[in-house]
Amino acid sequence: MGLPQIMINFKTAGGTAVRRSARGQAVLLLAGEESGSVCFLLPEQAERAGLSERAARLVKLCFLGNPARVWLATYAAGEEQAALAACEKNAEGGWLCAPDMPAETVSAFVRAGRAEGKPLRAVVSTEGSPDCAGVVNLTTQGIRVLLEDQAEDIAAADYCARVAGLLAGLSLRQSATYHSLPEVTDFAPSADPAGDIRRGRLILDKGSDGARLARAVTSLVTLTDSGEEALKKIKIAEGIDLIRADIRSIFESEYVGKVLNDYDSKLLLVTAINSYFAGLTGSVLDTGRRNQAYVDYEAQKAWLEGRGVDTERMTETEILSANTGSQVFLKASVRFADAMEDLVFDITM
Repeated sequence: MGLPQIMINFKTAGGTAVRRSARGQAVLLLAGEESGSVCFLLPEQAERAGLSERAARLVKLCFLGNPARVWLATYAAGEEQAALAACEKNAEGGWLCAPDMPAETVSAFVRAGRAEGKPLRAVVSTEGSPDCAGVVNLTTQGIRVLLEDQAEDIAAADYCARVAGLLAGLSLRQSATYHSLPEVTDFAPSADPAGDIRRGRLILDKGSDGARLARAVTSLVTLTDSGEEALKKIKIAEGIDLIRADIRSIFESEYVGKVLNDYDSKLLLVTAINSYFAGLTGSVLDTGRRNQAYVDYEAQKAWLEGRGVDTERMTETEILSANTGSQVFLKASVRFADAMEDLVFDITM
């Protein structure tokens, strides 16, 4: 007999994760006289769509990053929240850029969604601190670009479209650190690059071949535990989003209301998730770590005790196999694989 369909779904999701992460979707929300939306698969389509000069330029900037598509939506005054809600519904998992909205409005939308487990992400430009693993804050000013032989200055908020497209186009095998920006001819360099990076700011840097992104960081600066340090990296934060979204999607579609919640079924779910992790190992997850899920003993014990069950005389196996109603308590231990960014090279003479 072959593997159960659920196991196959998890294995497929793990095997295709890196491919799905590459050439994702960039989402561009712009203020306009009325609401509407259109999806572009090629930059040439935008040229024939009758867009305003600015909208066409921002779509072209998005496509420089090679995303699979650019979803452009316009909204009328007072419809910002409705536009964000439509973005959440139609473009979940994409990189959002909304240069006409206050950065805090966009950041608050992302934070609220992520608090509910939704993999929302955005690129903003603000002197404030969004302080969120799902928000990238581009702070470099004075950016000048050359597009189609036309040089022009561009606001950092508008250049966020370029960064959103770049991040949407990258595979999780790669980091955006030192990614070349050949269209940029000038910018105001940071007076304190290391300090800006520590403060969760994405900045431009000058390399041997011209402008490039400096270290690819999220805006997260406040850590609630040591494990959140990795969320300062865009690559790691996006990898975590992918895993959470995949597992949640398959659990909701294949398990909720369909599978008996006994210990054997929990072990089958654990086995399926571990097969998913195996598909990510060597690309998203580190090969030097045993990346695995398991039934959460402490959570099971706490749940039982919260219902008046005396667990003192119960064995570990009895606690793990106890009936927990509709609740499924799992835990995982994984280590994400970062990209090469720092070199320490000592030469002894």
